[in-house]
Amino acid sequence: MKLKLLPVILIVFLFGILINIIPQSHAYLQNDNKTGGFADFIKFIRFSNENVAYQQVSNGQLDSYFFQIPLQLVESAKKNPNLKVYEKEGLTYGLLLNPSNTSKSLNPFSIREIRFALNFLIDRNFIVNNILKGFGEQIVEPYGSRSPEYYNVLPVIDPLKIRYDQQFAKDKINRAMTEAGATLSSSGKYIFNGQPVSVKILIRNDDLLRKSFGDYVASEIEKAGFIVVKEYGDLTKANRIVYGSDPSDMEWNLYTESLISNSFSRYNPGSVTQMYAPWFGNMPGSQNPNYWQYANSTIDNLTQRLIFNNFTSEPERNHLLQESEEVGINEAVRLFFARSFDPYIASNKINGLINDYSAGIANTLSLINAIKSSTNNSTLNIGMIQVYQGAWNSVKGCNDFYCRIIYSLITDTPTFSNPYSGDPEPLRNEWTNVFSGDYNDTISVPGDSITWDPYQQKWQNSTDNDTALTKVSLKPIFSNWHNGISMDKYDLLYSYYFPFEWSTDTKNGDNTFDSEYASLVFPTLSLIKGVKFYNNGTFDTYLDLWHYDKKQIPSYGTLWPSEPWEITAASERLVSNNKLSFSKTDANIKGIDQLSLNLPVQADMIKNELIKMKSEKYVPNPLKGLVSLDYVMKRYDASISWIQNHHNAIIGNGPYYLEEFNPTGGVVTLNAFRDGSYPFKVGKFSIYENAPELSIENVNVPKFIRIGQSFAFALDIKSKNTSGEFQPFKGFVDYFLTDRNGKVVAQDKVKINMTSVLNSENVNKSQSDRPINIYLSSNQTQSLDPGPSKLKIIVTTFESPKPVIREETLLVRP
Repeated sequence: MKLKLLPVILIVFLFGILINIIPQSHAYLQNDNKTGGFADFIKFIRFSNENVAYQQVSNGQLDSYFFQIPLQLVESAKKNPNLKVYEKEGLTYGLLLNPSNTSKSLNPFSIREIRFALNFLIDRNFIVNNILKGFGEQIVEPYGSRSPEYYNVLPVIDPLKIRYDQQFAKDKINRAMTEAGATLSSSGKYIFNGQPVSVKILIRNDDLLRKSFGDYVASEIEKAGFIVVKEYGDLTKANRIVYGSDPSDMEWNLYTESLISNSFSRYNPGSVTQMYAPWFGNMPGSQNPNYWQYANSTIDNLTQRLIFNNFTSEPERNHLLQESEEVGINEAVRLFFARSFDPYIASNKINGLINDYSAGIANTLSLINAIKSSTNNSTLNIGMIQVYQGAWNSVKGCNDFYCRIIYSLITDTPTFSNPYSGDPEPLRNEWTNVFSGDYNDTISVPGDSITWDPYQQKWQNSTDNDTALTKVSLKPIFSNWHNGISMDKYDLLYSYYFPFEWSTDTKNGDNTFDSEYASLVFPTLSLIKGVKFYNNGTFDTYLDLWHYDKKQIPSYGTLWPSEPWEITAASERLVSNNKLSFSKTDANIKGIDQLSLNLPVQADMIKNELIKMKSEKYVPNPLKGLVSLDYVMKRYDASISWIQNHHNAIIGNGPYYLEEFNPTGGVVTLNAFRDGSYPFKVGKFSIYENAPELSIENVNVPKFIRIGQSFAFALDIKSKNTSGEFQPFKGFVDYFLTDRNGKVVAQDKVKINMTSVLNSENVNKSQSDRPINIYLSSNQTQSLDPGPSKLKIIVTTFESPKPVIREETLLVRP
């Protein structure tokens, strides 16, 4: 329901490594006439006990479990002939701090120095080795070592020298608390205005690992001199207390936050923006004008330039990312300590799973492509630790992993992210022509292209002499909605209207404005110069967005609805009359429910509103004068009938539809949408079953180097394509040479068999076994000090930008 102006932005970061390679199934040949996914039914079943889920997958009652198995069972799972094991980057383990302060009491986390000191108070090594049992890595920021952005953020991370140093942390905390007027009592607790300083921590207890992490953090903060009040809860509770309340009410001081991602991206400006920038609506206050707000104009300006591509080159873009990271880490409102490597399991009877570099096997393509062998059972049974944790709506709902994975099967997107390159690929929008030249090249915007005017409540044409940086010509691939009505141009038009209407505050009690939604969407509106629709169903999008990597451009102009326009229109009427709310903060302020179209009670509200709209012969403003009354009535009838028969208002255009939603029983059932209008045959995504492989087999470095003398090192790199064939390495070798104090003295990006950063050379296959030699000049080693030095090597390919990392130690002599 939203105009997709930017590459898909993901909240959390994970990376999947395929342990058991899955062969392609010949069963595809038996399903040539089927559309959508192989499975006729997909059941998502709640299993909150991971040990029970493990047994259910092992004995064939479950086909896969989309959560980590108990770590003590990993080795036995690898030996179990009934199971396949996949290791993937899992949850981040971090803290969200409440920086608000009031005159009533002292909130220590309103002081930046204390927030930053927690980086040194919490032992990341303990978290990885004792809590995660070695299944993870230490992190200090949201990207981590498996992200394509890792090379860009390393120069920011290393100089900070963030480490575990409890005494250093306590000294910093003590200085800051003393300056704030607090004293340290003989019992080791801080006193302010005669009262002990206490902090409230909300600890996620969805599973033992997250609870253990929270208990450990609470213990360390208590040792630092604070009274700690612990409260436990799941995401539903966090949505209410942390994300949905006014920070100045001090219902919480810190929250043990865990984040997860849905897909792999080559460029990921969204992570630093979501994690640190207030304008994005993901920081304390959620950009709700009725709440206290965390504000930081510096990082807002930096990340808006970054995410809206306001740069002229790759170096400038990367510098913006580095500056944003530096501000975010130092502000320390959100901190990162570890990322888990989660072992997932699937039955050995399941083939076709696609192990996305970020999401692992728990992704949309994987479920569409999954097929059972040696069985006639057409139902996929997928275990999850939860099936419902928050509202299902496509405006400001569906913010949890459980909703996103289910909803993504119900409604298609205009593009999808290649699971290994992270580049956008066409799905329901095909691009037929793209104009995007140099960063200052423009194209004229035709006068008959349109945008929505929320003040005049009408479509307006573009002004004379208007120009845009980018033009994308697109062909939408329509099908029937799940209610049987054909998609059309007016669904597109309504999805184009919505962000203008609901993110623009026209004042005077505007009841079609949501501040939480607007904080994210309103800054994009000025980039939309217009859309021109053609009679043949195609359209041109004109945008002021540019990128040096032209593969990214088409996705900026895509336009696609996630639900029929009449469902959106009925929802708008309910929200504008304060019966429901699109966002959680607005719902909390007004004391009403957040819109969740999967709930029978709210589906009935939508149905009754549609009945009223039908009796009123209501035509929404963006469609007035464009559609006939007969057309509108048929639309209303189709959606009313759907809700009466299915008891939900989730009407999509994807390969599956929602048949059963039973949160009490812990079951969500999807049925395959076997409609002849659905455009994709089964097996469409089978080309992604096997990931390309990249490895550093050997690094030949000298044991000793001299200051001011050149030296070379050789790399033996092996590269395989998705067919498992060795191929010549075409990619990049990034290296960082640091002195004994951790200071970077030399770094470079070396292109191997690449004509440019974005293009590869034709290389003879016989060259695949040749070592790669990298040379460092005498000038690069001149700044080294005697003693041990570190050489960090990061290898990537353009086709697969997931980093492969090696670190070597050199001894430096005068």
